[in-house]
Amino acid sequence: MTDRAGFYADIDDAEAAYLRGEPPPKREQAKPESLAMINSASLEGIDPPPRVWIVERLLPAGTVALLTGKGGVGKSQLALQLGVMVQRGHAFLGMKTHGCTVLVYSCEDDADELHRRYHRMVKSLGTHIRPPGQLLFAPRVGAGNALVAFDARTGITSPTPAYNALRAAAISAKAKLVIVDTVAQTFPGSENDRAQVTAYVNLLAGLALELKGCVLLLAHPPKNEAEYSGSTGWDGTVRARILLHEKDDDGLTRRYLKLAKANYAPMFEYEIVVDDYGVSHLADAPPETMADKIGAYQELANHKAVFLRALDKLTAQNRSVSHSERAGNYAPKVIIKAALHEGCTAKNLHAAMEALFADGVIQANAQVGKRANYSVITGIARTTRKTAEDAEPASEAAMHMASTIDLNTLVEAAE
Repeated sequence: MTDRAGFYADIDDAEAAYLRGEPPPKREQAKPESLAMINSASLEGIDPPPRVWIVERLLPAGTVALLTGKGGVGKSQLALQLGVMVQRGHAFLGMKTHGCTVLVYSCEDDADELHRRYHRMVKSLGTHIRPPGQLLFAPRVGAGNALVAFDARTGITSPTPAYNALRAAAISAKAKLVIVDTVAQTFPGSENDRAQVTAYVNLLAGLALELKGCVLLLAHPPKNEAEYSGSTGWDGTVRARILLHEKDDDGLTRRYLKLAKANYAPMFEYEIVVDDYGVSHLADAPPETMADKIGAYQELANHKAVFLRALDKLTAQNRSVSHSERAGNYAPKVIIKAALHEGCTAKNLHAAMEALFADGVIQANAQVGKRANYSVITGIARTTRKTAEDAEPASEAAMHMASTIDLNTLVEAAE
């Protein structure tokens, strides 16, 4: 039997036309959407693009990942640490990161709590003068945070104003990592409804592709000790699923980070320890003591003083040096060859040079002299005047520079 309402444009108009002896107007059939396709022949002989990682072996770009863990285990704190390390481009639990802007969509911690957590974390991690990205907080406690809406009558899924605001902010900030804390606050559907779960994750996957980044979702597992709650759609639609959990071992509670599902990397499970400031470290690479940190600072200060003294001598000899490792006059190599290194290795001198660049004490491609034909010689040069401390012996210079270290954060951490 023909579905008249579906066949005719309007059933009332169709009946009226029939009574008039006219052919009833038929509903115009919708044209099928075109399916974008790639012919494999066009890929022959072309190397595929390398995979891009926000965090190597953990968070691939263009995907949605899920971090689960019971309440109080430290998911939000670990996610914040992840955001800080990605913003700085520093390794996260031994895994390399892509330094970029991070947006934290926080539905459970307000602005003051985020500030407190970040402040304590910096006491352990130290400050960063020029991070490659920004760390942006969007505190959403008490706001309407559902990112997707489900129409029970039609089954149609649509993004919400909250999602549109999140998307606009992430695009404007050029964020590559968006941390959504939590699923419970942003997913208004049923965790057991595969279609709703898939629609929610697909919406965020579209955002990840748009950003060429990653969306990390934080979620609580159920009370039955399963690794995630609800439909297997959660496991099937995310590209990486990470579990933060604890185990009892002979009366001791140990904490582990487990990559429970990985589409593009080997799975792992690492034991982690947490310092007094909430920062997690690999158990086999415990955090440095304050004495270690101060010692490393003093050692770097010594190497910086050696580099500057060598640079002054080379400049006085009208010899230029370069910051480029490919250059024939690469500064650390020239300094060692000229026996001006005072026991420092090339690695020591490279770290000192980068630190001096970051401090604004030296600059590259500056005029350092002139040749006999008056052409300009360029290379690394000071941006500040030589000071008396630079002329001290290495050990004394280290002691002097250590005495001028701002130990505020170190002292606070030691208290």
